[in-house]
Amino acid sequence: QNIMDVIVNSEQQQQDELQKRGGGERLDETRRESGGAVASSSSSRDGNGCSFLGNVFTSKMGQTTNAVRQNWRDMRDQFSTREANGSLGDLGTFLPLLLGLSITQGLDLGTTLIFTGVYNVFTGFLFGIPMPLQPMKTIAAVALSEKPLTLNEVIAAGIFVSIIVFIVGASGMIDQFNRVTPVATISGMQLGLGLSLAKKGFTLAAYTSSSMGSLRPWFERDGLFLAITSGLIVLWTSAPKPQSVAAMTTNAKKRSLPRVPAALVLVVLGFILALSVPNATRSLKFGPTKPKLLSLNWKEAKTGIVRAGIPQLPLTMLNSVISVCAVSRELFPNHPAKPRDVATSVGLMNLMSCWFGAMPTCHGAGGLAAHYHFGARTGGAICFLGAWKVLLGILFGSSLLELLANFPESVLGVMLFSASCELMATGLRGSPKQATEASEKFVLLVTASVTVAAKSTWVGFVFGLGTHALLLARAKIEDWLNDRVACGGDDANDINAVEAKVQVATSC
Repeated sequence: QNIMDVIVNSEQQQQDELQKRGGGERLDETRRESGGAVASSSSSRDGNGCSFLGNVFTSKMGQTTNAVRQNWRDMRDQFSTREANGSLGDLGTFLPLLLGLSITQGLDLGTTLIFTGVYNVFTGFLFGIPMPLQPMKTIAAVALSEKPLTLNEVIAAGIFVSIIVFIVGASGMIDQFNRVTPVATISGMQLGLGLSLAKKGFTLAAYTSSSMGSLRPWFERDGLFLAITSGLIVLWTSAPKPQSVAAMTTNAKKRSLPRVPAALVLVVLGFILALSVPNATRSLKFGPTKPKLLSLNWKEAKTGIVRAGIPQLPLTMLNSVISVCAVSRELFPNHPAKPRDVATSVGLMNLMSCWFGAMPTCHGAGGLAAHYHFGARTGGAICFLGAWKVLLGILFGSSLLELLANFPESVLGVMLFSASCELMATGLRGSPKQATEASEKFVLLVTASVTVAAKSTWVGFVFGLGTHALLLARAKIEDWLNDRVACGGDDANDINAVEAKVQVATSC
């Protein structure tokens, strides 16, 4: 009803304006030239509603087309080895989980490569920034635990999360949630997630297992020497300059060492070492894997949703939508991602691919920071990565599994550790208010600390949100007390009694 009233009022204003200008008779012509952007003012309300929805759809499609064209021009003009290098920044997260699910749960590697590659290309054009595709980590962690899930249960969990996220995104509820979420809480999640990924990367690079029981041998194919060498390459090429050095070269003629695409170098080195394993290419076969449509029963769906889908849902909402949009505003202020678009993207791509046995995926703040850290600045980096995924999936399919399983984990760990530093730096930068107010810093630190300690972004978010609400309530109570004292209308004993209660409540 409100929409109809807005339509009628808008059309009446346009009619009056045209009549004042003596151009009322050109109204129909104007409507036809604008592609039917204004419905006929003499039509019924039902007709007006249909026309309104059509106009909204047409307008949205026009905006999307223009954005895609502009993104294509930016990708074409700015693509370089830096973009190609940045496209590989998130392999430290993508490859280990993909290989783990393929080996233990029988995930279709070839189909996953093709679907994720196509989605990489689409997201590159639509968002215009290096929007990553990552495995749904909680689902993968549960599937690879001591009590593993079957492939159908993994797919059921991914479909459940995608349906909920799509509904929340398409309805616009995610935008409302994004507006009321404190910035310090989001920054704390980024810092905590960055610390967790840094620990995971260091463990992957230096130890033979996640339990950190024993260090890698020094001079083996996947040993400590390779990890240290990879780390030095990344530090030499990607770490920022000290501020004193940067200030000294501001007014002088700038001379810098040539930029080395660290991620490209490490990936090429990793594939060379993988090929050096005897019979590494024995299983390679030309041709894509034939996708199979999965069928789920109620028992598999229930198990997957309860054990993995429900725990994954908060992480997807917070890290894959809210946090990734916050990182995009920080790193790409001219192309910030919108929560509704990101949530809708996550939902659609899984609803189309999971039924064919592809890995459940989402976007992620850590992946976006990783691509940026290694040089990606446009969607061209993601399109480049997606094209290679599709090519490999078509040429070799799932026969790539054995070769990729031989890729050195120490190299992946170094790349993951380096990328996590960019995510932590983004969280620490935060907002101007966060940089000046002690309460904002405190909320950030609480959120980050609980995220790391509980190994859960959701738990950290709840604690950070609770801390923010408590500090805000305390500040309002103190302001109320000060206002009453200033008015002089309260008894001193009453004020002291209220202050005592506030202190007791705060200490509790």
